[in-house]
Amino acid sequence: MNKEDLLTIWKGINWEKHDSGIYFLGRYLNKDINIHFTGYCEQDLLLLSDDFMFSLYRNLDHLDKKAQKVIHDNLPELADSVFELRELILDKSGYYGEFALGYDAGVSPAGSLFLLVKFDKQFQADRELIYEIY
Repeated sequence: MNKEDLLTIWKGINWEKHDSGIYFLGRYLNKDINIHFTGYCEQDLLLLSDDFMFSLYRNLDHLDKKAQKVIHDNLPELADSVFELRELILDKSGYYGEFALGYDAGVSPAGSLFLLVKFDKQFQADRELIYEIY
């Protein structure tokens, strides 16, 4: 999938290329979402399936609900909380599975806490959370 198609699907702006990957700001359901292609260059993006990216966009609301359930299952004390989707991460190394959805969980004593939920190619969520502190 090329740059123009990605920006069109995600209503993207602010395309940035760095040694560490490609990043841009997308929109989904009138909300901003940071989209990260970590470890990718523009040539690598051509290997991404158009069907996969279109399906990811079409199903993002459903995937968000799945991720929210994983968060609540792992953190029952936050079962009444709704976390806002902030990031979509596709990591070439596979560290985040096929992709991950990221949520800002606020400030912890160690710094800003992000919760990430990994998904596989069939859009099945991993049951374990990834905790990242910035």
